[in-house]
Amino acid sequence: MKIGMILDHYFPPDIRVEKEAISLLNDGHEVYLLCLRKRDEKQSEILYKGIHLIKISASETIIKKLRALTNTLINIYPYFWAVHIVRFVKKYKIQVLHIHDLYMLPAGFIARKKLKINLPIIGDLHENYADALPFYRFSSTFPGNLLISYKKWKKTEKKLISELDYIITVVEEMKLRIKNFTNKHDNIFVVDNSEDIDEFLNYEENPSILNKYPKKFIISYIGGIDYHRGIDTIIEALVYLRNIDDLQFLIIGEVKNIAKIEQKIKDLNVGDKIVFEGYSPRGEFQNYFRISNIGLIPHLKTVQTDNSSPNKLYQYMLMGVPVIASNCNSIQNILETNNSGLTYESGNAKDLAEKIKYLYDNPDLRVKLGKNGTTAINSKLNWRINSDKLSQIYQRVEKEIK
Repeated sequence: MKIGMILDHYFPPDIRVEKEAISLLNDGHEVYLLCLRKRDEKQSEILYKGIHLIKISASETIIKKLRALTNTLINIYPYFWAVHIVRFVKKYKIQVLHIHDLYMLPAGFIARKKLKINLPIIGDLHENYADALPFYRFSSTFPGNLLISYKKWKKTEKKLISELDYIITVVEEMKLRIKNFTNKHDNIFVVDNSEDIDEFLNYEENPSILNKYPKKFIISYIGGIDYHRGIDTIIEALVYLRNIDDLQFLIIGEVKNIAKIEQKIKDLNVGDKIVFEGYSPRGEFQNYFRISNIGLIPHLKTVQTDNSSPNKLYQYMLMGVPVIASNCNSIQNILETNNSGLTYESGNAKDLAEKIKYLYDNPDLRVKLGKNGTTAINSKLNWRINSDKLSQIYQRVEKEIK
């Protein structure tokens, strides 16, 4: 089939989208990806690893504002994308739309209505968007907090999901959550954020990272940092861990609201325990997993985080790093089922500190948890398994089209 993926971001990078697209290519399909084009990109059509990239030139600033205003009185964004999707489908003879993210679904439905053809739509729900909105800065600060209605989004979510032909979620918990939104229960599939093992382990060793912290006990957070990610809890936990001289907390990733975070570090006088390593690209950041004694996932427990799971969970496990995470349902279930880490009460800095100290004092347990994580990834939580699930979805779509 000719599959048309829709992504309202730059590509690459988006590792989930890339893994899915390549899996579909390996199954013999043609994959076309409609996405955004950066200013410095000269070509609007590019072949990337076999994926046909069809790029739309648009201002990133304007895109962010229009995206935020989806499902408000200024609901322009879906119609902007629908125009491009209609052209996309006609030009490349697309047979099925695979749309990434909940807020992009209206554009697909508008386009299908205009095209007046049998065009199955698969909704790939990367996150629990409606429940995540209260924790995003654009929707919780002026003027977004006046324009964006969480209550309206909850109703819209149910309507959009009910109109989908097939639904992909990243965790079982999200699948169970949305079952009541549709009568197509057999058309909901879980394709998690686990890694392509061979691809992830194919990285270049960087001695400047591997040898940077000799004789240090490293706890790390790898990924984007924002105020809803629970970074405050880690900073507060370090107050209880001041007496561990070799303890070092590394933050690897882009940090939003850094002034606020730095002020908290200063107020609590834990600056000597924290190092901001900055952004590290895929292919390099694997080195930080290598030097980590504990991997942290401190997300605040919400309906959103109870029904999602981050890439870093599977990455820590693959690299044999024991995990300490907040008690978000989906993350806790994976850690407990596979005995690959510990959990603490979300927002409870003292509880987190106790869990860190416990693993610090028990190296044999750290090794055991790390090995269990690696075993789980190799045996069941990996992209090979997910690729098979994706194949099953498209086999059903293909039968439907025929």
